[in-house]
Amino acid sequence: MSYHGPIAKSASKAPQRSARCDAPDDRGGFAHLETIIGLIRQTTGAIEVLIQFQGDAPQPVALEMACIEAPLVDGRKRVGMLRAFAPVFQPGAQALLEGFGKLIVEQHALWAQAHVDVLTGALTRRAFADDMERAVARNRRDGDVCSLIMFDLDHFKKINDTYGHLAGDAVLRAVGRLVRRELRTEDRFGRLGGEEFGVLVAADLEGATEIAERLRVALRELRIKGFEHICVSASIGVASCDSEPVSVMTLMSQADERLYAAKNAGRDQVCAGVPSACLAARG
Repeated sequence: MSYHGPIAKSASKAPQRSARCDAPDDRGGFAHLETIIGLIRQTTGAIEVLIQFQGDAPQPVALEMACIEAPLVDGRKRVGMLRAFAPVFQPGAQALLEGFGKLIVEQHALWAQAHVDVLTGALTRRAFADDMERAVARNRRDGDVCSLIMFDLDHFKKINDTYGHLAGDAVLRAVGRLVRRELRTEDRFGRLGGEEFGVLVAADLEGATEIAERLRVALRELRIKGFEHICVSASIGVASCDSEPVSVMTLMSQADERLYAAKNAGRDQVCAGVPSACLAARG
C-alpha cells in the first residue's frame, strides 16, 4: 500500500488534490472514526477534516482555507495523513491535531483487526454484510442504486492440492491486492469464505457487469510472484437492486445463482442474468 504524497503544506492554502474522508461510508471504514472527527472540529475550529490512509485514492475538492496536517504513524511507518481545514484555527490546533492523529491510528488498527481479512486485505464476511445492509437500506429509503458482484476462483482446490497451501495463500494475497487496486473509492470488497469474494458497487446492473468483466480480465492476466506458472481465473455473478428494492438475502441469492451459472457455462465468465447472458472468456 502506498501513500499518495503530500497534498497540502502546514498552514498553507489547500490545493485541489485533497480528499474529503469525513463521510462514514468511505472505503477505509471511517464510521468508527466519526466521533474523533467531530472532536477535531470542535477543538481546532476545523471546517473540514481529511483522513487519508495509504492506498485510498484522493478525490479533488477545492478548499480555499488554511490547512494544518499531522502524519499518521504506526510504529516507525507512516500509514497516512490527517489534515484539517479552516479559515482560522484555534490556538494550539497543531498540537491537538497531532494527538488526534495518534488516536486515529490506534482506533483504526483495532477496527482493522476485527473487520479486515489479514490474508487478502478484504473486509471480513461480517463487515461486508454490514455494508450490504446499509447499501440496501439506502436503496429502500432514497433509491440509491447498488449491485453485488460475487466471484469464486476457478479450480482453487486443485491449486492447493497440486502446489501446496503456500501457493494457495500467495494466490489469495495477489487476488486481494489486484481487486483492491481495481476498485473505486466508494466500492466495498469482502471475503465471503475460502476463495469466494464479494464486491459491492454503487452502480446499476449494466455498470456493475462492466466492472465485473474488467475484474475477470484482470484476474486472467494476474501473475503470482514466486508461482508464475499458476494461472488464475474466476466465475462471476452479478445482481442488482436498481429495478426494485430487495433484501440482502435476495441480492446474495441472485448473485450466487448467477455465479454458479457462470461455472456451469464453462467458468471464467460473468453472468448477470440467465445463463445465456454470460460473458464468455475471451482469447
